[in-house]
Amino acid sequence: MELIQRYVSKELTHFVGRHQPEDERFDLLIDIIKSGWLLHKNIPGDIQVQINTDAKGLEDIVTPGITCFADIPINDLSLHMEKYSNFGLSFKKDFLVEKGANPVYYIATNGLIEKQKEGKEQRESYFEENIKSYFTLMRDVKERIQRNSDENKAMELQMLQHLDTFLVKHIFAYLKPFDASKTDADEENYYLEREWRIVGDVPFVMNDITRILIPERYGKKLREVLPDYHGQISFTE
Repeated sequence: MELIQRYVSKELTHFVGRHQPEDERFDLLIDIIKSGWLLHKNIPGDIQVQINTDAKGLEDIVTPGITCFADIPINDLSLHMEKYSNFGLSFKKDFLVEKGANPVYYIATNGLIEKQKEGKEQRESYFEENIKSYFTLMRDVKERIQRNSDENKAMELQMLQHLDTFLVKHIFAYLKPFDASKTDADEENYYLEREWRIVGDVPFVMNDITRILIPERYGKKLREVLPDYHGQISFTE
C-alpha cells in the first residue's frame, strides 16, 4: 500500500502576475499558455546568470534568470496565493525535473554559522564573504594560468571554466536566504514557498499542463479562449 503524505506535491506550480490587476493576470496566464513558454524575464535567450561581487546581500551576488515553482499540494496553496497570485499553472514534477528543476537550498540568515555573531547582516555575510572569495580566487587562478607559457594551459582553463560554470549555474544559483524568525504569513518568510527552480526558460505544450488555477469567475472565459485544453482546472476562490 502506498503511503500518503501532504507536505510535498507531485505537481510544481508557477504563479503569474503578482503585482498586476486580476484581469491582467488572467491575460498574462493565457498568453503564457498560448506561447508555450515560461520565460524568467519574458526575454528568450538572455543571460542566464549574472555575477556581481560588489553586491550587498547574498542573493544579489549571483543573480540567475530563473523560472520558479512551488512544491505545495493543491489543498495547501491558499497562504502562498495570498502572498503571490491566484492565477497559475502546474506541471508534473517528473516533467520539470527532466528540464533541470531542483529545489533551492534555504539558508536561515538569523541562524548561527561557524561562529556566533550578532545581527542578520553579519550572519549572512559569512556566506557573502566566502562566495565573493570564491569568485576572486577563480579569477586570479584563471589569470595566472593565462600568463603561464605551459602548453596545457588551454586545457586547464577549459577544465576550470567547466567547474566554475557548474558551481554558478547548479549550486550558487539555488541559494535562497530567508529569515526564520518571520511568521508564516510574512511575505519575507520564503521557506514556506518550498521553491524549485529552473535556470532559464521552460518550453512546453498544452498537454504538458497538469492544472490551471484561476478564480471561478474566469472559468467560462478560460474555456472560451482555450477550447483545446482538457486538463484540470482548479478554482482558487
